[in-house]
Amino acid sequence: MMQTILSSMQMIISFGSICVMLYTLKKFLGKPHTDLEARVGDLEHEVKDMKQSLLMGNDRFREQDNTNEVLITSVLALIDFEVHYCETEQKPISDNLKDAKNDLNRFFARNRKKY
Repeated sequence: MMQTILSSMQMIISFGSICVMLYTLKKFLGKPHTDLEARVGDLEHEVKDMKQSLLMGNDRFREQDNTNEVLITSVLALIDFEVHYCETEQKPISDNLKDAKNDLNRFFARNRKKY
């Protein structure tokens, strides 16, 4: 009787040991897959952050383009006003003012699609 109990206990312990070893082997063999899943998840998160940052940057560039357009148009209006003022007061138009107007007109001619 005692021999049967010891044999049964030994079989149960051996079966438990085999189960633990199989579980450990499964975890060991699955570790590369788990590591790759974690790395892919991290990379996907990083790509998502980069795309979001890029979109925010594009919005900022659009905003800067709009600001540049307003400033350039305003400067051109001021130059035109100054030229008109000089003409109505019969004062000579300075060479710098003529150059600035020509530079802006050339700029607009090159970039007419934008503005």
